[in-house]
Amino acid sequence: MLEIVSQITICLLLAALIGFIMGYIVGKGSRKKAPTQTPEAKTVEKTDSTETTASIEEEVETIIDTMTEESSDEVEIPTSAAIEKVTEALEAVEAQEEGVKPELLTAAKDGKKDTLTQIKGIGPKVEEQLNEAGIYHFEQIANWSEENIKWLEQNTTFAHRAKKDLWINQAKALV
Repeated sequence: MLEIVSQITICLLLAALIGFIMGYIVGKGSRKKAPTQTPEAKTVEKTDSTETTASIEEEVETIIDTMTEESSDEVEIPTSAAIEKVTEALEAVEAQEEGVKPELLTAAKDGKKDTLTQIKGIGPKVEEQLNEAGIYHFEQIANWSEENIKWLEQNTTFAHRAKKDLWINQAKALV
């Protein structure tokens, strides 16, 4: 990922540099105003501007050639395998940021759920939300890790309370 970003940055900097150089050269050439002269002098000016245009084109080509020679060693075109590796790495990073899904049940074990309201910070509404999410037992909460809490923060509305009220410690005490 960092390689691609650096390659894009290099290309953008090269493009900006070429743009500045061309702008400077064109701007420098357009500042010169021809004084009113005889028709013979005007013809001389035309040949001068043609020569100036030719010299500008030569300068730009020289600059582009030197820049492409310098940067050709650094820039590599990514293959499909490299793109797949980057995609997998990004997915792994996103998975770490999102956390790990905790153990969630479709129903309470043996049909008996624990009274989660015994944990400070869990009221009847939060207990209902926990049950809807698949959390019925103190044991489930006691087994949460930091990654599980990250996942809960991303996917539920009550996870901030779990940290604040130390639900994991309380659940371990009740197990």
